[in-house]
Amino acid sequence: MFIKLLKKMGFNLQESSWILYDVANSAQTLTTMTVLFPLLIGFIAPENEGSIWVGWGNTIYALILAFLSPVLGTIADYKDKKMKFFKFFLAVGIVGGFLLALPIFDYRTCVVIYVIAMIGYTAANIFYDAFLVDVTTDERMHKVSSAGYAWGYIGSAIPFCIFIIPFAIVTFFGDANGDLVLGGFTLTYRMAIMISMLAAVFWWAYHSRPFIKNVKQLHYHEEEDHFVRKSFQRLADSFRNIKKNRNIFTFCIAYFFYIDAVNTVISMAVSLVTDMGVSDVVSLMVVIFINIIACPGAIIFGKLTDKFGGKPMIFMAIAGYFIVVLVGSQIYRNTNLIWALGFLVGCFQGGIQAVSRSYYTLLIPNKEDTNEYFGFFEIFSKFSAILGPFIITIVVTITERAEYGILGLIPSLVIGALLLAFVKDPKKQVKG
Repeated sequence: MFIKLLKKMGFNLQESSWILYDVANSAQTLTTMTVLFPLLIGFIAPENEGSIWVGWGNTIYALILAFLSPVLGTIADYKDKKMKFFKFFLAVGIVGGFLLALPIFDYRTCVVIYVIAMIGYTAANIFYDAFLVDVTTDERMHKVSSAGYAWGYIGSAIPFCIFIIPFAIVTFFGDANGDLVLGGFTLTYRMAIMISMLAAVFWWAYHSRPFIKNVKQLHYHEEEDHFVRKSFQRLADSFRNIKKNRNIFTFCIAYFFYIDAVNTVISMAVSLVTDMGVSDVVSLMVVIFINIIACPGAIIFGKLTDKFGGKPMIFMAIAGYFIVVLVGSQIYRNTNLIWALGFLVGCFQGGIQAVSRSYYTLLIPNKEDTNEYFGFFEIFSKFSAILGPFIITIVVTITERAEYGILGLIPSLVIGALLLAFVKDPKKQVKG
């Protein structure tokens, strides 16, 4: 159904299959990683420690991926390796997601499983992002990248509203412990989370099939003898080349800082606002609201990027996130501000991610090295995913005030914007 609709909108089979994977994995991100996992940890962890443990989980998996991603990326640039690596980590993520749904009540065990699931999910996304160069042309890069995020948001919001029904039922109608007696059957809070998580995992697995079937690696290096050892040699050479290519290196450093705020808001927003007094029910409603806004937001952002260029639109999104941080820090004063926060996040979240991805792709000098460059790109992305949660976790631990931790994201936004000013637009960037 999705493929046919996307093809009617002017995307070819490969582009449509690539976009559909964003629909597949975004439902898992929204249902399990953004909403249910933080609520689960908040439910089973000691009181007021939910955001701390979610922060440590995100910090640990990001640290592991930061070291793995460049090595994986370099090896996967050889012929037929990119899809093999994608399928392996997809399987790790799906199995991890299934295990996380099991009725485990030890919060430390849940955090460990979450780390494994996130390694699989995020590593698969490294190769998914790198396939962008294989499915479309330079002229359509911004459009296809933005469509991925746009369809990911709306394609995750619809199943999310279905998957979350068991959890919503116990939240609305359950007793003080979150349990609901239905005849002779008791639907517990933990059981409702398990059902919702399992539904998201099955959605992710099912809608990944067109990507695996239809997307092929077009740009690659021919396989060599001892390709693993030579991959490490290429990795060292590429790192030296990236350092020499000041434009790419500067963009990666800028991205490291500004995406820190974006990743941290995505991964820790539910835990933080819950600690500031926002109810589980309102949190769920705001998450749906964000995704409804984010779909047209990403599409509009992509169209504006074609007109004004990637860098100006990234600047606009950074400014938007600066306001997000300020509004978020005041939610403890007035929980109704969560709706203003949701609207702003919806406007800028998909746009800054999509444009950053396509803008970086256009900066890469050789398409055959795309996966390798995205491996390095992932270093900066993952280390930034460590920085934000770590800062917030430490600040919240010391002050016991979630709002103080959010303000710690401001320096990252400022530094990212300053460094981005020194990045030169790629010659092949297309503006209408």
